[in-house]
Amino acid sequence: MANLASLESAINLFYKSQSSDQAQLNEYLVEQQRSQLAWQWSWEFLDFSKTVEVQFFGAVTLHNKLSKNWQEVPESMHNELKEKLLQKIVDFGSAGTKLVLNRLSMCLSSFIVHMLKEWPSAISDVISMFENQQLPNITQHTQQWILFDVLSGVPEEAVSVFTSIQRVQLKNEVYKNAPFVLKTLEQFICMKCEKQQLEDEDITSLQNAAKCVQAWFKNGLIPLDQCMNISTAILKLISKIYWSISESDGCLSPDESELSETCLKALSNMMVLPEAHKYSATALALMRMFLELLSPIVKNEWKMDNLNEDIAFCIYSLFITSIECHSRTILAGICSESPDHHEIYVRFVNEILLCTDKPGTYPVEESCSTLAMGFWFMLQDEVLSYDNPVERQRCLAEIQPVYAHLVKILVRKSQLPDENCINKWNSDDLETFRCYRQDIADTLLCCFDVLHTQILKILSDILDEGIAAIQVDIKNWPILEGAIHGFCAISQQIDGAEYEEIAKLMRVLNEIPYETMNEKLLGTALETMGSLSEWVNDNPKYLMSAIQLLVKGLDSSMSSQATLGLKDLTSDCQADQMIPLSEPLLDACQQALLKGHLANSESIRLMYSIGNIMSVVPIEKIPIYLDNIISPCFTELQMHAEQQNTTDSARLRVMFCLNMISTLFSSLNTNKIKNEKKRIQPIMGEAERPQPILMILQKTMPIFKQICDLYINDIQVVEILCKAIQQALNNLMDDIKPILNDICILILSIFQNKCVPPVNDIAALCILMFYGDEAYKEPMRQLLFQIIFYNFRTFDQIPPNKFSDISDLLESFYALNTKIVKKIPAAYSNENMDFVKLMDYALKSITLPETGPLKKAASFIATFVKESRNHASMTNTMLMKGDDIVKTSLLCIAGAIPRVNVDVFGDVFIALNSKYPSEFIVWMKILEAPTFPTTYVNHDEKINFMKAIIKEKVNKRLIQDHIKRFAAKCRGVIEEQHM
Repeated sequence: MANLASLESAINLFYKSQSSDQAQLNEYLVEQQRSQLAWQWSWEFLDFSKTVEVQFFGAVTLHNKLSKNWQEVPESMHNELKEKLLQKIVDFGSAGTKLVLNRLSMCLSSFIVHMLKEWPSAISDVISMFENQQLPNITQHTQQWILFDVLSGVPEEAVSVFTSIQRVQLKNEVYKNAPFVLKTLEQFICMKCEKQQLEDEDITSLQNAAKCVQAWFKNGLIPLDQCMNISTAILKLISKIYWSISESDGCLSPDESELSETCLKALSNMMVLPEAHKYSATALALMRMFLELLSPIVKNEWKMDNLNEDIAFCIYSLFITSIECHSRTILAGICSESPDHHEIYVRFVNEILLCTDKPGTYPVEESCSTLAMGFWFMLQDEVLSYDNPVERQRCLAEIQPVYAHLVKILVRKSQLPDENCINKWNSDDLETFRCYRQDIADTLLCCFDVLHTQILKILSDILDEGIAAIQVDIKNWPILEGAIHGFCAISQQIDGAEYEEIAKLMRVLNEIPYETMNEKLLGTALETMGSLSEWVNDNPKYLMSAIQLLVKGLDSSMSSQATLGLKDLTSDCQADQMIPLSEPLLDACQQALLKGHLANSESIRLMYSIGNIMSVVPIEKIPIYLDNIISPCFTELQMHAEQQNTTDSARLRVMFCLNMISTLFSSLNTNKIKNEKKRIQPIMGEAERPQPILMILQKTMPIFKQICDLYINDIQVVEILCKAIQQALNNLMDDIKPILNDICILILSIFQNKCVPPVNDIAALCILMFYGDEAYKEPMRQLLFQIIFYNFRTFDQIPPNKFSDISDLLESFYALNTKIVKKIPAAYSNENMDFVKLMDYALKSITLPETGPLKKAASFIATFVKESRNHASMTNTMLMKGDDIVKTSLLCIAGAIPRVNVDVFGDVFIALNSKYPSEFIVWMKILEAPTFPTTYVNHDEKINFMKAIIKEKVNKRLIQDHIKRFAAKCRGVIEEQHM
């Protein structure tokens, strides 16, 4: 134990030092708190001759000892401890700081919880002592403050103290006192409500009382009748606050605002009632009471213009919470035979509609309407989940008018701010509103599930209103934009029928004079057109109008939405439908690229559409378009490669060109039209040409190699280049065989310079795709061998403590090998294959702190074990390395890796136990070695773990549970037992 002067110095330094210095001091102070001598010096520190910091630390230490080390207090000392504690509370209540007094109150709370068995009347005695002002030299207000602080702490201590009593039993003992505590709080609140005017001290005391109510409801379940009584008291208090400011035309003070929020939070906690009571008459009465007392606030009867928006937010939150906690009770009133029950449902729904339709623009003028969104999903789910179809249809008919009204509200609330307002919004407001609009879109989808095609009629009427509005004044464009956004939101649910409302929308979208309107209107129109691409596919006569609008958008400031829309349209519409329009559309796309006004991301996205369109143009015209559109990218790449230009600007251009090529490779495929009759016939006598991508690659593989050589140390560039090759492989499949050898040469040439993860991925794809073809089996086997060789060469050069530096390479390497050993293990049949080294580096990978290589290597080991019995060389490797696998796995579980990752060894143990059961028993006996894997586990715990793992051969979840518990024990972690 350090001397007290040194300890005091450390405490003062800790509270006055910077955070960087506090960590070391904190470790020292925590160590001192663990000492039994802390029972002694904590009292000495609670002296007015000490600094406030030392007093506070003494109180904190005393609370920690009471909470965690109660067993160190002899029973004979319990009464003395109580007297000392009360005396210190008196001392600091009369002359000390509230910071220390609060901690002493927590000490008394902890003491009461521990003493309930020995002193059953502890809570009532303490309440009586404070109510009768039996503590000398302390004001009545301070005694009330201390009492509520102590009572607030009791339920919280009941769920946190270390005790030999079962947690459930302890909580039950504590909550036997709940009626008495809440009755005390109810009487106090009602007494204050009787006062003509609340003083500052009253507000502080009431706030502490409300916090106390909140604590008791938060940590346990309270009888319904008690809920009713205390809820009534709190609601009266809320009413008093709001009626008083309404009558005085004043505003809430900060203290009044905080008190209101605390009361509302307490009410929210009360709403969580036991399941058994949720259909009771008392529960419904509680619902009605909330409505009667809170509805005036919501309905603006209490001069909401004076009401702080945060308070309004809390009030609405209470409504939502009450609905969520009692959804089955309230929503059962939809078609209830009871008029009272149905009335409660109707009133709650109307209140939530008012919340959704709160006046003002979110989020700059109001912040509450977003709270209601989840309710509409809940109501819809409740109705649609009814098993009885008759009852379901009856309830659906009941809620449809509500949802019809809701659609109109949502469309109005989603309207964008006009030019006059938008300048007042900051970036956070704009982002919040964007998220809000997405929430509205999701809620409109929910409305579609209730209203079905009826929602189209509603939106069509709103569309007409928007058209009429801009005819009056073009500044009314947000009304029209909101209607179009509504159609966009539900587009994914619209089936292929030719609805007149959608046909009208398509016409309107092409007739709007966008050049005279705000650009955001065009942006939403383009997004909507793209979202309707599947409907256009089913109704191809509208394809021309869709393309016309999207092409117009390419030449505007909303080109991003246009490229997105074209991507959707060219992907979803059948290729034969695109043929008549393909060349004009391709010309328009080419012109957009040439103008140079598109952002890089937009050009790359447009290239996907170009690939789709080019797939259906006459074959003889494809080379012409390729020369015009993609050849400049290869020309620029070759220029940078020849000039050895690696400047930042050159690097950005190289990545852009590679992304353009990669995107084209992902979509250009002339096999998209199977019926050759639908294609313009090639010139008579001309042979069918190969795939365009193949033709490109045959000419440009040397350029790819040059770029790889130039940027071999730039993983981002190499990754994009590999992605281009991967897209070609995935797109062409067998059609790529003529240049497969060139791709393999490129892969190996990169590996000769440097092993990089993306190339491992490309190699894996090639091997998995073509190993099954007899003509390519041997080349793919050799490719695998070379890949493993080059990766091993890299691994061999890495110092033992630097493997984390190549964690991404290890991850990709073992991802490759896991796929090979799982799908084509025969590919390993090379006499020079070093399985031992393959396993050694896998074992090295599972010891790394990085999750990626750890999981991939563990998966490889498990898969290798499962397959090994089918191949002699792999079996021999397992017999040689099995003990190392078990030993390393156990060391990882014991602490070599983060505990969150130990789950991965479940698969390894199950595989070993399944394929090598007798050997596994021998290998697991390493646990019998003293101090292995750590000193925290004793011999019996290790043997029990070993038996549990060996016994379980199938249930991975159970194995993982055993591993997690053993990992905690090995690390000295004490896991809390849930009582």
